[in-house]
Amino acid sequence: MKLYIKEITLSCLIGMVGSSCVSDLLNQPPTADLSSDLFWKTTEDATYALHGVYNATRTLFHKEYKWDTATDIMWGDIRNPYNGIWQPASMVGSNNDQCWKDAYQVVNRANYVLENVDKMLETYMNATDQVGLKRIKGELYFLRALAYFRLIDLWGDVPYYTHTLNGNDEAFSMGRTPRETIKDNILKDLDYAKENIPITIIDSERGRATRVAVYAFSGKIKLFWASWMKNENKMDEALAYYRAAAEDFKEVMKPEYGRALFKNGDPGEPNNPSYGELFNGKNEYCNEIIFATSNMGPNSPGLGDYYTYDFATRSTGAGGTNVTPTIRLVDKYQLLSTGDYAPPMVKTDAADKESVENGACNPESYEGRDYRLYATVMWDGQKMVRVSNDGMTIGPDTLIFRYKFDDNVTYISSGRRTGYIFRKFVRTYAWGSRDQGPQDTYLMRLPDVWLMYCEAINEINNGPTDECFDLINQIRHRAALPPLERSKFESKEAFFNAIDQERCVELVAEGQRFFDIRRWNMVEKLWPQPNGYRLESTWGEFFRDEFKNAQERDFQRFYRFKIPQLEIDKNPNMTQNDCWL
Repeated sequence: MKLYIKEITLSCLIGMVGSSCVSDLLNQPPTADLSSDLFWKTTEDATYALHGVYNATRTLFHKEYKWDTATDIMWGDIRNPYNGIWQPASMVGSNNDQCWKDAYQVVNRANYVLENVDKMLETYMNATDQVGLKRIKGELYFLRALAYFRLIDLWGDVPYYTHTLNGNDEAFSMGRTPRETIKDNILKDLDYAKENIPITIIDSERGRATRVAVYAFSGKIKLFWASWMKNENKMDEALAYYRAAAEDFKEVMKPEYGRALFKNGDPGEPNNPSYGELFNGKNEYCNEIIFATSNMGPNSPGLGDYYTYDFATRSTGAGGTNVTPTIRLVDKYQLLSTGDYAPPMVKTDAADKESVENGACNPESYEGRDYRLYATVMWDGQKMVRVSNDGMTIGPDTLIFRYKFDDNVTYISSGRRTGYIFRKFVRTYAWGSRDQGPQDTYLMRLPDVWLMYCEAINEINNGPTDECFDLINQIRHRAALPPLERSKFESKEAFFNAIDQERCVELVAEGQRFFDIRRWNMVEKLWPQPNGYRLESTWGEFFRDEFKNAQERDFQRFYRFKIPQLEIDKNPNMTQNDCWL
């Protein structure tokens, strides 16, 4: 059972932390709170209220994969208020008002519940109540920290407050707090959470944060801050935060937390890689998952995952193929024989395209590759079982993917896009409709922690250690790849490139790539000017130009988003990011 959404339909809870708002920033709870004579009497009351904050957090992070559609590895057509359309770059930064609103919904719900939990802590002195309430307070700090971290990552300085807003006058007079101040405060909150959130939870509490999640995200915030300071050439501060991040990640790796790769890192077989089993909705509670927001179908309207909706095809659950891999991603999957890259895929619509050497339509081009490729991407000629439109009937036939229709097509293709579709996250067992999946949204997995730890150590040590090689090679082993050849990756720069490579293919479609390339200041490197990148399908058909003739401001807007105009219009103290003026 996924506990945090179990009681979310309670009318009293929805009323208590309601979502009515007068601006994107406000999103305030109603001023008429539930009477303390009726509520806030037990830890169970506080837990129900906590569920409402978890649900808001789920909304904020529900479609994390959308961010990867604004990178070099995925194409996207996500039709929601904060979509992945990013060409030109300004489209990323100007269409994310809903993300701003969702983040502040988490903040406001957390603030409201925190105020009441603090009152309960002063009233209920029983030791058991104190432990339970402090745990809830730690979880609220944790969830609020995730929201503020997302806000400062995308917008920089933002309004920061830790109380229930006192009406419109306060909200409309609030200015922007420096992101450094927010960073300091949320890390302090996470220190409290580290002390009060338990290491383990019982099965009925699944979906709630554990202490290892707090340490992992504390480390991530510090690592990102180190990256940002490095970009500003503040190297002393950057190194201090790399060290602090490494300490948090090292804590996550301690045996008492019991974290390990799924199936202990066994690769499985090429036609059934263990990696792929992580994303089918059946293994979301394995020890590899550090933290996820819960999705729950098929009988919970509005609370299921949308992976089938956006990743699958019309013939595999009535999906829309709204996100697809690009050829640039496929070229990143290395060879088992050498552990290095294969020659780039050749794009062609020639009559003999299925026999062209290294051709994207030649099935031999995909043989002997990183097992993660087979769990993630489908290309011409690949097969998948049919799934009915309602998601309740499987088969009986197995379908063939074709980029272009022909007499043999029974598997709807991705249309005139990249020539690839996803296998990762596509549900192929009977369950429910395309928007009612059970797969949780992973916000942190163990390989993510290992790779961030290696990144921090690489910076601190000015190169990798034996431990770094061991960790990255464990990730590669699950992909059936050979270990890194140490002589090629002993330098700081070379080992960073290995980290970049592994993060890209390990975490694809999990929403990490977008934030990585921004904190690494890699956008200009990936789309060099003036030509940018010409995206073509596997058949060599032109699809779009990316960042062609981009100006410096286009890149600046990729790194720093636009403050929602409604906030600017209603609040005289709200300022806009310079690159949007």
